[in-house]
Amino acid sequence: MDAQVEALLQMMKAQAEATGAPPMWTLPAAVARAGAEQSFGAFNQPMPEGVAIVDRTVPGPAGEIPVKVFTPRGSGPFPLLVFIHGGGWVIGSPATHQKLCAELSLGAGVVVVSVDYRLAPEHPAPAALDDCVAAITWVVGNAFQFNADGSRFAIGGDSAGGNLTAAACQRLRDAGGPQAKLQLLLYGAFDTDLTRPSYVRNGEGKILEMDAMKWFWGHYLSGGVDPKAAGVSPARGNLAGLPPAHLIVGTLDPLHDDSVDYAAKLKAAGVPATLSVYEDMPHVFLQLSAMLDAGKRGVAECCTALKQALA
Repeated sequence: MDAQVEALLQMMKAQAEATGAPPMWTLPAAVARAGAEQSFGAFNQPMPEGVAIVDRTVPGPAGEIPVKVFTPRGSGPFPLLVFIHGGGWVIGSPATHQKLCAELSLGAGVVVVSVDYRLAPEHPAPAALDDCVAAITWVVGNAFQFNADGSRFAIGGDSAGGNLTAAACQRLRDAGGPQAKLQLLLYGAFDTDLTRPSYVRNGEGKILEMDAMKWFWGHYLSGGVDPKAAGVSPARGNLAGLPPAHLIVGTLDPLHDDSVDYAAKLKAAGVPATLSVYEDMPHVFLQLSAMLDAGKRGVAECCTALKQALA
């Protein structure tokens, strides 16, 4: 195992044993969410300098949707990235992912609009997807308000945000909505199938646990939506005519096989898809760039992909 990853996992295990904190999946969603907002603060250190960060709202199907806007130095208008944060549709927010968004804004020279969509179980599927599609459509159509160029935009997200990114691209295509130049899919969950070998191989002790994924999916699907529907399992949808995709995942991630499978299906449907697999990297390794050299390389790869797609 990568020495930096091994040290990180040992540190996390020691902290869990020292604090005696119960596993997230044994807690009520609201309690776990509050704890994540605090513990994810480690993802945001140190924050890069040179990016302006502003909070505002955009119209949504159930009221105003909060967004966090990251603008790099320069005069603009800049290319645009609409970012959809991870957290299993239950936890997480633009605040938990602000370091990554700031790094993408600075490194790629883009305005990043990070969407604070509604979370489950209070708002089960398809509420999150509805919010994301509405936010993408409005932000792209009103990009001038963000000093951005709506003709050059990408959609990206990590984990559950990767799922929502993929599903949003399918829905926007079907509705004749704005079409992204790139979908940036960071260790996404693209299917509800939990029997894949990488779940079995990596489902314990490597940051993202199998029990956590069961808990996440259980909350997200609690409204009774079909788990095989394309809006929930994008890998089961019609993939023809989608924007080019850039996928990143690590070999220690339970979601490794999701990315491998989705990339293959995109290519089979004629969609340009680049799959980048990082050896010995766990889930959320890009957010751990302060601790993992491979995380720094992954963030740089994202920035290069965005610059090339949005040039």
